[in-house]
Amino acid sequence: MLDRIPSTNTYAFGLARKEEPAVVVAQHQTDGRGRFRRRWFSNTDSLTFSLLLFRSPEDPPSKPPQLTQLAGLAVCRAIEDVTGLEPLIRWPNDVVCSGRKLAGVLCEQRGNAVVVGMGINVNQPEFPENLPEAGSLRMLTGRPWERLEILEKTLEHFTQGMTAIQEEKWPEVLLEIKSRSGVLHRRVEVRTLFRRHIGTVVDIDPEGRIVLRTGDGRLVIVSSGQARTLR
Repeated sequence: MLDRIPSTNTYAFGLARKEEPAVVVAQHQTDGRGRFRRRWFSNTDSLTFSLLLFRSPEDPPSKPPQLTQLAGLAVCRAIEDVTGLEPLIRWPNDVVCSGRKLAGVLCEQRGNAVVVGMGINVNQPEFPENLPEAGSLRMLTGRPWERLEILEKTLEHFTQGMTAIQEEKWPEVLLEIKSRSGVLHRRVEVRTLFRRHIGTVVDIDPEGRIVLRTGDGRLVIVSSGQARTLR
């Protein structure tokens, strides 16, 4: 575990020249980032880590939206195993429970190198006022947790998911992702870099994208953005 670095994703890409998979774990990440370059808050009560993977022409095709959903599923499974909580995946990259955001995923690709970064709020007793949505496992359960146990479980479940993809069992994994979705069959607002969509999520397709039915009955497929559930 590294003591203090700006970003585990950036550090992981720095290892890519060795062309060997790696796990980068930071005690404290000072310049973590989320989607759209948003800053990700973390401190020594967080669990922040990145997985460096490599794609070869022989690998079954997997795309960043799929890996993001797979990582979210791995985090959900790990949290449930360790704490008994039952978090959901809020498409595309958040893990939430009881209305609180517990974790985020950032998947990036450069050439044949893919980095899957994860940040999990484990033992924070509170958060800054500008993060009203944030929550931690400690806040939801009333007790601290061992971060490395959650890391071990997350890696275990992510590896199982990658094996399933290699064995062409992605449809089975996708079914579980759907069962843990916090947006499927709900009315949402989705903001992308350039557009805003409002509608009901009717499906998550095999590539990890959401299928949205708008108010006029059109089906819109969205591959990236930020979803917010509506009443």
